Amino acid sequence: MERPRHPGWAVVGAVAAGGAIGTLLRWLLVAPVPESGSPVAGWITLGLVNLSGSFLLGLVAGISSRRTLPRWLVAGLGVGMLGAYTSLSAVVLAASVAPAFGVTEFIQTGSPSGFTLVAGLAGTLLALAAGATLGTACAAAGLRLGGWSSDLAPDTSGSSGGHRR
Repeated sequence: MERPRHPGWAVVGAVAAGGAIGTLLRWLLVAPVPESGSPVAGWITLGLVNLSGSFLLGLVAGISSRRTLPRWLVAGLGVGMLGAYTSLSAVVLAASVAPAFGVTEFIQTGSPSGFTLVAGLAGTLLALAAGATLGTACAAAGLRLGGWSSDLAPDTSGSSGGHRR
């Protein structure tokens, strides 16, 4: 197995700097949100942060598919800034919301009913489908606005091994 090539210090530095900026942006957007135990907090996080992050990542990908941009810039904006922007504290938020809705006490009793389990699973699958659909739609809108077109997509048919033109 061949060792991957080092991306270069400019790319590494741009990803690190972008990560710091994305973390700060996420914090600035979420800081004014009501306390994390509020049901509104999760919707604000989804709407403001995750969907806008999907859109912006699509926009960066669309623009970089049409224009020659430095590799460090694309990596810094995409992986660094938008990666940190959409990922910061999602687990912490979920853990902090759980006690507010009685999840901790519910788990400690150890006796969920069959209906509760089925409803919880159905709700989880519905939320997963909605998130995937909305996130994909936002990313597609960003790609279109950025100028990406399907003739720039990789050829997955296996015939040419390259990009379709």
